[in-house]
Amino acid sequence: MKCAVCGKDELLPFKCKYCGEFFCAEHRLPEKHNCPGIFAASSPYEKEMREVRMKVKAEEEMMRAISRQTAFREVVHITTSIILVSLVGLSLIGYESLLFINPSLTILYITGFSLTYLMHELAHRIVARRNNVKAYFKLDPIGSLLTLVSAIPMLPIKFIAPGAVVLTTPATIRVVGSTAFWGPATNIAISAILYISSLISRSLHFSPLLSGILLTGILLVLAKFNAFIAFFNLLPFGPLDGLKIIKWSIARWAVAFALSVTLMILTW
Repeated sequence: MKCAVCGKDELLPFKCKYCGEFFCAEHRLPEKHNCPGIFAASSPYEKEMREVRMKVKAEEEMMRAISRQTAFREVVHITTSIILVSLVGLSLIGYESLLFINPSLTILYITGFSLTYLMHELAHRIVARRNNVKAYFKLDPIGSLLTLVSAIPMLPIKFIAPGAVVLTTPATIRVVGSTAFWGPATNIAISAILYISSLISRSLHFSPLLSGILLTGILLVLAKFNAFIAFFNLLPFGPLDGLKIIKWSIARWAVAFALSVTLMILTW
């Protein structure tokens, strides 16, 4: 008989009782010829460990699949929220004004308006994950609808809350408070930078294609919007960031609130 692995002729070949093939002395053991029935040849402990490893591997694959689905869904939610917020931003300057404003300024305005909201939510997410708390952005159906309605130009009151970062694992008051704090803190920093930039733009000379007056006005609008977002979220009511920050540190809340009010006055 020939060995099923190496083809060596054997006068007295070894027959594997698990797969029924014949082998030479070198390949007679199940693990030496990759026996399909090697599982039956394993000890009870080996069988149990193999089952455990297979189960763990299956669970890991499932978790990776869920993670990919969650990441894709989060990207879709964030993209949708940016579109909704951009529409509200355009409604503040009027859709008809797009015909008269330089395209570069329009892009700058839309980008700045979208980043205002995006940076606020990303700050929440980054701080939460740095504290080993799972968090992801999720659209809110009612909030998204109200934000879409707010994109109507003639409405005097704008509601901008298409979604929020949700914490999915338990967290301490410190983590919840610091996560809430860095959202409006980011808007305060952006507002201050934009306000200073608007002051600088007034003293610079621009070409006819890039009006200094329009640029200054857009920078002021974005600075004012960031200050308002910070002020609104710092109000100590309901699910807003303010109440969470107060429970963690009332001093930090007071400083942030005072800065947001100051910036709102300066940019008015």
